[in-house]
Amino acid sequence: MRRPVATASAVAVFLVCGALFLGIQLTPAAPAAATRPQSAPAEAPDPAAVSARDAVEDIPNDADMMFASMMIPHHQQAVELSRILAATDGIDDVSIALAAFIDRDQTREITDMQAWLDAWHRSGMMSHDGNGFMAGMATPEQIAALEAASDVVAEKLFLELMIAHHQGALLMTTEVLREGNNSYIRALAKHIAAEQEREIEAMTARRDTM
Repeated sequence: MRRPVATASAVAVFLVCGALFLGIQLTPAAPAAATRPQSAPAEAPDPAAVSARDAVEDIPNDADMMFASMMIPHHQQAVELSRILAATDGIDDVSIALAAFIDRDQTREITDMQAWLDAWHRSGMMSHDGNGFMAGMATPEQIAALEAASDVVAEKLFLELMIAHHQGALLMTTEVLREGNNSYIRALAKHIAAEQEREIEAMTARRDTM
């Protein structure tokens, strides 16, 4: 049986998430020169407006590279969980909409982060093996349980897994905002934190009605 629609506050929070996403596009700028890429802040200004000195001062450090390298697979799992839910019968429209938003938003961010990493790797200035800790990741057993579930059981499990997953992402953004240097990564981390805090609020509100 389908669950009743979540509270008005939960829907309102979700709509705020969408509005924020539409207003903030994070796309890494094209390389300023053949040998050195540059970054783009949240507002994505004209790349030509960034001076060569600014590009040098904006070189990412290990924390920046670690964040992008780890957030890509972290996002990939969020997309995987969202698509599992979307293919499950008996899920409330509110949770389906949340999952669809997470899928779209994080797929776009994966593309942006991979392009940013590729640009710095091609420059020969930066490399990172991608080994690090990703907080909040679901285990293979939890993913299998979600795939096997349906209706309200699947929906509640998805919400619990995704809330924990988002809380892990917030830990990662806090760390890179403390330790990182690159303006694109800092802008991206702030964007991720703002989106996921609101999504946690919306998912918690939905879960509490079940």
